[in-house]
Amino acid sequence: MPNSLLRSALCLAAVLLFTQTSHAGIETRLTVVDSSPTSWVARGLQNYTVSPADGWTFTPSRNFDNGIGFVITGPPVAGTTIDRWFLNFSAPFDAELAVGPYDNFQRFPFQDAERPGLEFGSTGRADNLASGSFTIHEVKYGAGGEVLAFSADFIHYGEENPDNYAIVELRYNSELNTVPEPSSLALLGLGSLVLAGVKHRKRNCA
Repeated sequence: MPNSLLRSALCLAAVLLFTQTSHAGIETRLTVVDSSPTSWVARGLQNYTVSPADGWTFTPSRNFDNGIGFVITGPPVAGTTIDRWFLNFSAPFDAELAVGPYDNFQRFPFQDAERPGLEFGSTGRADNLASGSFTIHEVKYGAGGEVLAFSADFIHYGEENPDNYAIVELRYNSELNTVPEPSSLALLGLGSLVLAGVKHRKRNCA
């Protein structure tokens, strides 16, 4: 594909993706975007969301590594038996969590001092080991250090095995209502430009 066409495709995708980000309203939810059938914690759930609108309660706290924890409880979604999720996030060297990426985490609270930590569990289930990465998009603290708002996405590998994956979004009083996946319109536009580029190359090679 010519460089100009490639740049156009990337720009189109970027613009369309940007339009999927909303800053209106406040959002609280836990979403398992996708997980493998072998994920012990996420249990193969896909497009699964719980929120206060469904009767779920989100309780944040500050954990002993200066990080942030959540206990999320509510009535099981139809077809599931989960009535509790629990999470803990921590930064290396017990630093206060801030906006940005945190790569190569270990399972909280057993992480090395120089590594971030993450704990991800559901009713009756947690992994002995875990790895992956998380990104914090928003975090706000009160005068006493309490959690006022939080937004994070993460990929969790149970027992440090990429086959046991879960892709999860957490929002708490968050103003950043982002949709990380490309819309079908973005994919269609990008695909059309790629196809046009292939036809262009075939004509030039004829």
